[in-house]
Amino acid sequence: MIARLRQYWKSARFRIVFWATFTGLLLGVSGLSVPIEDVLRNVRVPLRLHPSNGQTVLVLMDDRTLGALGSLDVSRGDDARLLETLFGAGAKRVFFGRLLPDQASPADRAAFVTQLKAHPGKVFSGAVPSSEQQLGNYAGHVPKGDYARYSEVVSLLTLHHPFNLGFEMPYASGSPEGRIPSMAAALAGVEGGEDQLFTPDMSIDVRTIPSLSYIDIIRGDFLANAIRGKDVIVAPSAPSYNDIHKVPGQQGTIPGGYIQALAGETLQRGLPRRAGWLIPLIVVVAIIVTGTGRGRVLDWKRSGALLAVIVAIPLMLEYVGVSMEVAPAFVVALIAVLRMRSLDRVEVASETNAGSGLPSVQALRNSAEKSNRILVALKIRNYGAIIGSFAEHVEANVAREIVRRIRISDDTATVYHEGGMFMWLSSIRNAFDLFENLEGLHRIVQNGIQVGGLDIDLSFNCGVDSEFDRAMSTRVAGAMQSAEEAIRNDELVYQHDSRKHEAQWEISLLTSLDRAIDNGEVWVAYQPKFDLRSNRICGAEALVRWTHPERGPISPEKFIRIAEEFHRIERITRFVVDDAVRCAVEMMREGLDISMSVNISAQLLRNPVLPTMISDILTLHGLPADRLILEITETDRLDRSSRTYQMLQRLVQSGLRLSIDDFGTGNATLDYLRYLPASEVKIDRSFVSTMETNKDDLVLVQSIIEMAHSLDRTVVAEGVETSVGLDILKQQGCDIVQGYHIGRPVPFADLSLMIAAGQLKLHG
Repeated sequence: MIARLRQYWKSARFRIVFWATFTGLLLGVSGLSVPIEDVLRNVRVPLRLHPSNGQTVLVLMDDRTLGALGSLDVSRGDDARLLETLFGAGAKRVFFGRLLPDQASPADRAAFVTQLKAHPGKVFSGAVPSSEQQLGNYAGHVPKGDYARYSEVVSLLTLHHPFNLGFEMPYASGSPEGRIPSMAAALAGVEGGEDQLFTPDMSIDVRTIPSLSYIDIIRGDFLANAIRGKDVIVAPSAPSYNDIHKVPGQQGTIPGGYIQALAGETLQRGLPRRAGWLIPLIVVVAIIVTGTGRGRVLDWKRSGALLAVIVAIPLMLEYVGVSMEVAPAFVVALIAVLRMRSLDRVEVASETNAGSGLPSVQALRNSAEKSNRILVALKIRNYGAIIGSFAEHVEANVAREIVRRIRISDDTATVYHEGGMFMWLSSIRNAFDLFENLEGLHRIVQNGIQVGGLDIDLSFNCGVDSEFDRAMSTRVAGAMQSAEEAIRNDELVYQHDSRKHEAQWEISLLTSLDRAIDNGEVWVAYQPKFDLRSNRICGAEALVRWTHPERGPISPEKFIRIAEEFHRIERITRFVVDDAVRCAVEMMREGLDISMSVNISAQLLRNPVLPTMISDILTLHGLPADRLILEITETDRLDRSSRTYQMLQRLVQSGLRLSIDDFGTGNATLDYLRYLPASEVKIDRSFVSTMETNKDDLVLVQSIIEMAHSLDRTVVAEGVETSVGLDILKQQGCDIVQGYHIGRPVPFADLSLMIAAGQLKLHG
């Protein structure tokens, strides 16, 4: 189970779903999603805005009332006349939407209490919170004395959400008199606990709730039909009462009495029910999980399903008095969709060749489906030289011409491109017919192609793979390997066959490695390094080679990989270091100031015998330690506390110099370069060879040079193959260059003769 989870965790899409779900759960459990929920609910309000049922009428204590009375507030005597008039007109009940002030003259108090006694159980007085009492759902300020004795007490408490985007109402509140119902519960005649909350239906259009002015009621200037048989809420509305609120989901502001009316009408239509947030969250996660494939998360089916869960279903449920919280599900969908869309764009970009615009070979490797078509890999031999010798956009034109010729007889083929390699799954089923087709293609291409009025000569070899039962990534590797084999054997087409005892051959390589070193099959080639400041050869890199008597040259990548896999890299390294140190001593005797560079496997850096081995070789031949440079690859992430880092410190302390090889292709950062005890940085050839035609690589090369120089490191550029590239590196301030334009790897004797005779010169 743990292994399976680790495998899942390697998937970026699984991690996106996991963190999106975790965020949704966190928001739902903590309640932090309330503001988002309010926004979503308020967006739905205009979609189902409907008129009030008109069974509750507001009597507003407005500016006109206060002006007519010539007072800052109405008196209890005014309230007494109001009650007499309202009940005389047939009002069902009267609710005071505020705490009635206790200050009143004896006559006004007596008149008001008389009206309360005359209408028992029909007058409701409001209770409000008190700053001196406990917090929460508690109405600390309640009517006192006769006001409380002869009227019903209701809570006016409202729980406002953050940013005033919404609010909830209790069914009941605590008070000094015990539990009292909320005004909304009293209006609807329902009961509930103090811990029960509900959300008023804000889709009731507040403009349709009937309202009258307080002063008009006192004066009798109204129609009795507007009051008869209805509940009345007497509410302050003048700005001086400071009881004005924004209407969530609707335009404008309203007095607090409207909120009580909305809440009461909500309960009158049926007790609201909550569907919670967990069910929509689970459904959304399930929808996202089914769409983790590239481009699937927002296809029409899943887009429709997400809109249904987040928009349509909550809207329909609200019509039947059910509220469903979808904010956590909305956040999950938003995070997952945005991140997966971003990942889609990154993957599409990574699977598109920037130079030609064709799908990259990586896109073919990523194909999970097996195919019963023959896979062809066409390798252009001189592709790098062609691209480097022409204008910036020539690669796209060359690729277009190659694809056009491929599709002459294979018109449905999708061609994938990577460097000088073009690959496609051929629609030609018969291998013999395919080989004839490739021969015809070769004859066509041999005549050259014309791009921008210029004739370009092309030469290619092909590898094919017809093992349909294997994974596509494996078939791609096999076809590419066959194309390289065709080049080595100077054959037009070479067919991959994994059954040619390749595994047994690799084992035989391992068993014959020691013998190959002893009998001279394994040897060391030296590639010169040229100092651009002093304009001289300043060193050479020792490169191991193996020339097999039967198979010819064996790729160093192959036997080095096998040696590392079976822990035999120490023998090869000892052989190369010994030969390099011996040759360096010969150079010293000839009066040449030249250093030697040797590649050290990351695996060997964890071997405690490495410093002793190198020290013994230096002592044996008498070479100063600072003449030997150890090149390590920066793809092996190092940590200051790691054994590998401690090993590097030991090597530097012994006088050896370190070089960071292939810089820019692995895990290097500025901090990595700063603390690694290396005196030299080698820019990877993949950037140097393409910087003439790729501005991004040119900028990267320039940045590496500036960064390394700022840390007092020497910069070596490998892969220099043209005079143009050499001039660019000179302009950028590079210290040392290495590549075919300087010199190819050759036996030491040849290198020594060329240096001694002054024959080594720059060439293309």
